[in-house]
Amino acid sequence: MNDIRLTATLSLDEKTPDEAYLDFNLSIDGQYLHEVGVYIDPANLITSSTVSGEFFIYTCDCGNPACQGIEEGVMVSHTPDTVIWRLKNPISWPLDEPRPEWSHDAEFTFTKENYIQQISTALDHAKRLARGFQTDGPLWVGPNLTLEALLALEMPKQDEHAFFGYEPVGRAVH
Repeated sequence: MNDIRLTATLSLDEKTPDEAYLDFNLSIDGQYLHEVGVYIDPANLITSSTVSGEFFIYTCDCGNPACQGIEEGVMVSHTPDTVIWRLKNPISWPLDEPRPEWSHDAEFTFTKENYIQQISTALDHAKRLARGFQTDGPLWVGPNLTLEALLALEMPKQDEHAFFGYEPVGRAVH
């Protein structure tokens, strides 16, 4: 099994200290999989906790993954006890350049319990940080998200009898 860790951090902008940003930091087995400039989309990550399919968990700060050269999302599938990710490595690559020879498909398997716990804890922490932020400037809370949208995000109810598509076939159209 792979180990997934998710944290939320609040940082002040170096150039404009009145402005701040909230960032979700995701590592697998102690490694960050994405380059600087690629962000975690909390809404897609939360949805992936209960539904199988293709999710753009990694994206640009504007919410459009193509801006960062991300052509394919993370293929997420569920079993009763695990969550499986399949993705391209590297996640992002300039669209006008051929992928490097070392690129490959990667697969990670997480225990469902740890996956859900990490997402739930990071979401709760992010909401607490956002509510406690006191400044006159804006707070960036995630790709294509407003503060109100972040605060409205909730973990879906986990139902042990829920239907999961175990192996997504092909790619979903969003």
